[in-house]
Amino acid sequence: MKILIATGGSCTVTPAFRSALMDWAPDRIIAADSGLRHLYAMDMKPDLLLGDMDSIAPEILERSRKDGLVPRVFPTHKDETDTEIALSIAREIAGEDAVIRVIGAAGDRVDHTYANLHLMNRYYRQVEFWDGRARLWILHGPAVDTVEKPNWFSGKKTAYVSLLPFGTPVQSVTLTGFEYPLNRYNMDVNAVIGTSNQLTGTQGRISFEAGSLLCSIVEE
Repeated sequence: MKILIATGGSCTVTPAFRSALMDWAPDRIIAADSGLRHLYAMDMKPDLLLGDMDSIAPEILERSRKDGLVPRVFPTHKDETDTEIALSIAREIAGEDAVIRVIGAAGDRVDHTYANLHLMNRYYRQVEFWDGRARLWILHGPAVDTVEKPNWFSGKKTAYVSLLPFGTPVQSVTLTGFEYPLNRYNMDVNAVIGTSNQLTGTQGRISFEAGSLLCSIVEE
């Protein structure tokens, strides 16, 4: 089952991105608090609205009422973030086989962005962060993965691929199909050598033996 979660950070919305989400055809759509605005910007309606409702704009909340949405409200003072609750409910709905994509996971609140990255790491087999100009995901070794530009990128701007250790050293990293290849390179936990790489063709290949790698492809 495919589940789309819209949370309250920033999100670049383009016609191509909306089209890509519609083609992806999520089985369920969850809005976490002010993330509802991203869905409305794309004329999409969630199946569930949840959160403590502390950041949603009054006009967005009013529109949700007119749409017949009854929010599942949680206390403002709680141990979980709204995004964390949304991910937990998505897994309750779809189980461990759920394929979950989150929009609005990054933004001006650096603490929320960092917390969301940790949530993605918790559920790395299921969760990716998508944006009109970016895709982020986490790999745990041993791993082999293929990277290509998302189909919603314009193709008119440079796409940068960054591969950074996430909390652990990463052993024996090999990159092929990149402007800056690597061959069995060991990244220490603070390595930044994987920043701002580029594909030389339509695809690049990543492999490594151990560790956790935060991967992103961003269109400038």
